[in-house]
Amino acid sequence: MNISTFQNNLHFIKSLYFNEEWKDKKCRDEVLRVLEEANGKIEKAFGESICVLKDHKPSLEAVEKVANKFPSTLTYRNDRGRIPIQHAVISCNGYEYVPVLAEEGMKHEVGGEDARGGLLMVDPYKNWGLNTMQLLASVRSYDGEDDDDRRHSDVKRLNLLKELREMDLLLKRDIQEQHLLACSCWKLSQMRFEYLADWDKDALIETRIGNEEMIHVMSSQPQEIIGLLLKAGFKYHPNIGGLLFIEDDQGNTAFDHLVNEKGVEVVMSLLHEILSPNRDYPILHHVFVKAPQHKDLFMNKFPWAYSLKDHNGRTLHQAVLAAGPDVMIANDILLATLTDDQFQTQDPINNLYPFAAMAVGEHANLEKIFYLLRRQPSVMERHSRSSSWNSCASFQSEDEYQR
Repeated sequence: MNISTFQNNLHFIKSLYFNEEWKDKKCRDEVLRVLEEANGKIEKAFGESICVLKDHKPSLEAVEKVANKFPSTLTYRNDRGRIPIQHAVISCNGYEYVPVLAEEGMKHEVGGEDARGGLLMVDPYKNWGLNTMQLLASVRSYDGEDDDDRRHSDVKRLNLLKELREMDLLLKRDIQEQHLLACSCWKLSQMRFEYLADWDKDALIETRIGNEEMIHVMSSQPQEIIGLLLKAGFKYHPNIGGLLFIEDDQGNTAFDHLVNEKGVEVVMSLLHEILSPNRDYPILHHVFVKAPQHKDLFMNKFPWAYSLKDHNGRTLHQAVLAAGPDVMIANDILLATLTDDQFQTQDPINNLYPFAAMAVGEHANLEKIFYLLRRQPSVMERHSRSSSWNSCASFQSEDEYQR
């Protein structure tokens, strides 16, 4: 039987009973039962079909029509337990249907009112625990794809993220709440990772996975992943040393976590690959202030950074002095290497001479102050002309290195 014959039969039966030409109730009930059963099979057929859109490539308008006529197809699960939008996300040729499936899913509350049309529904396959949105961020490549295909796959899914963002189906808060940076941090999804990191730069620092900082949790991942994270950190948070010195709840830095997981040689080589090509990042400024116990390690690896200035125009010794007496004492080798010119040079931000910087705060060190004054007594007179001791005593350092 073809569709036209079936449709004619339905019209004929409807006409008979509507006009009361046929009044057999038993016959009517049997016809209704058969039609109800047939309708269920029709919906199942379309459900199976909408799960393999990549195979028959209907228009977006046709998908919308089917979803409106048979809303149950949007929640039909294939043999892996995936609903159509999830299958479209992981498919190499069905990705373009994700927006229309999400939009229709919103109309029909697929997964519930807060499931964003199925985007926040968990994919049951292999108990990965990822939802549809996380799958979209993390899907990488398929067997048989070459490098060009894989890059193209990344571009396609990046464009999907952008489209969902325009539809307000992908929100900025999702980047942290759904751990999208962790999901996309991989070479084969690198463009998606960079797009998300650029959209929410703070997510690199603020994302927590299982109550731990993302960089700490991912310190056990392959070097490729760690490298992407560190590189993004230096790009978007250069003034605090990238992600290297983010501390967990116990005060352990990301650098220490990485060293414990990968070994010091691997971590330092990775940092060398990121920082040494341009040789313009003042990494030593951050190490001397935030992790002085590692200064020798970094000095040996990045000797070129010793003479750099930071974003405030500070030299290394000025940055350490600005961080406070305690930090300077932890790096007292810098005191011994100060030149006469450095003794007589004011800080470019707070205008303090080195001896005055050692007098700031509750941990002022008189021994170091007198040592510096004995080296160059003339700076006392210069300091008196440029500022008062009262302003020096009340000065509160808020340097970014201490954050």
